[in-house]
Amino acid sequence: MRLVRRTKTPAIGLLLLALCGAVAVAWSSDAWKPAPSPIAPSEVAKRLQMLWVLAELSGERKFSSTIMVQGSFPAEDGLPAEAERWRREAGIATALEPRQERGREVYRGAYNTAPYQGDVLLFQENDGRVYYTVKLSAEAKGGMVRSAEEAERLLRQLGQAGIGSDWNATVRTATGASLTEGFAAAEQALEEWGTAVPLDRYEDDRTISITYETDYMGAGVAMKGRQANLQVAAHEDRERGETRLSFGTPLIAGEY
Repeated sequence: MRLVRRTKTPAIGLLLLALCGAVAVAWSSDAWKPAPSPIAPSEVAKRLQMLWVLAELSGERKFSSTIMVQGSFPAEDGLPAEAERWRREAGIATALEPRQERGREVYRGAYNTAPYQGDVLLFQENDGRVYYTVKLSAEAKGGMVRSAEEAERLLRQLGQAGIGSDWNATVRTATGASLTEGFAAAEQALEEWGTAVPLDRYEDDRTISITYETDYMGAGVAMKGRQANLQVAAHEDRERGETRLSFGTPLIAGEY
């Protein structure tokens, strides 16, 4: 289930979400100019571990994690040269291959490093900037730890190269409880950690999603005059007889 937002997402954001199949912070060209990340790389592992504990307190099975490292940089040459330059700066050994997707040229690549996988996407927009995202997917706690290490490495590498970067992360689990019972368990877990102020809510017959400002999840993104740093979603999969729970910071990365 995709996150339904009440605000409009800029055109670049819509395109990126369509290309990479991810739900993330709304993108604009100004949002991703080269600058230090507002979230220190050293926080990745710590905050991902906090999400994992919330998932363990709420779910029963199917634990997994996703980290998205994303940003943009101004192009000095054509996309092929810029994709290669970015790959070298990011320290990724796997070659990136050109493809035509949705009427435009993109570069994709994947590197499998047990126990996680990295999926890379780059494309150039009309503003002349090259936009990129790296999706780090892992199963179980060991994979989560290794993917956090890779995210921190990417943030350091890209920062040293002067390439704008940011990140968000999600831990997912599943429970046999109903939609309302599953979300209630997630809310109880949040309360055990500290204060969580709801900022935005979406609900339909199969999904509940709330974005919070908490006093324990660190830096966030601006929302309604506050800082959103945690999103929790529950989606009832009636065909499988389970409810999927997702915990994301600052917002959920990917689908739920």
